[in-house]
Amino acid sequence: MRTKLTLTILGAYNILFGLVAMFASATMAAEIVNSDSLEVIRMGELFHIGLGHAIFLCGLLLMFARNAELATAKNIILAYMIGIAILFYIFFGVMANEPLILFSASNVVPDFLFFGVAIFGYLKAK
Repeated sequence: MRTKLTLTILGAYNILFGLVAMFASATMAAEIVNSDSLEVIRMGELFHIGLGHAIFLCGLLLMFARNAELATAKNIILAYMIGIAILFYIFFGVMANEPLILFSASNVVPDFLFFGVAIFGYLKAK
C-alpha cells in the first residue's frame, strides 16, 4: 500500500472527525457526559471543541505529509500508531472507569478501523 494513500485516508478521517467534534460539540457532549449539570455538560462541549481542533491539526499534518519519502512517511505512520495506542489506553484505562463519562467500546469502533489501516499501511508500505 502506498504511504501516500495511507496518509490520505488517515488525514481525511482526522480532518473530518475534528470538524465534527468542533462544530457538533453540543451533540457529542450530550451523548458522552453522564450528568444533568449544565456546567458539566458545557465542560464536555468545550472539551470536544479543543479535542476537535487537535484532531483536525493532526489530520492536516497527515495530509501535508503525503509526499514524504518512504522512510519519513513510515515514521509518521508509526507515530500515528503509537499515539492511537496511547489513546486506546486513555479510552479503556481512564475514561471507561470515569462515572461522568458514558463510554462504550462502540464509541471507538472507527478508531480501531483506522488503527488497522495504519498498521496495514505501515507493514505494506511502498
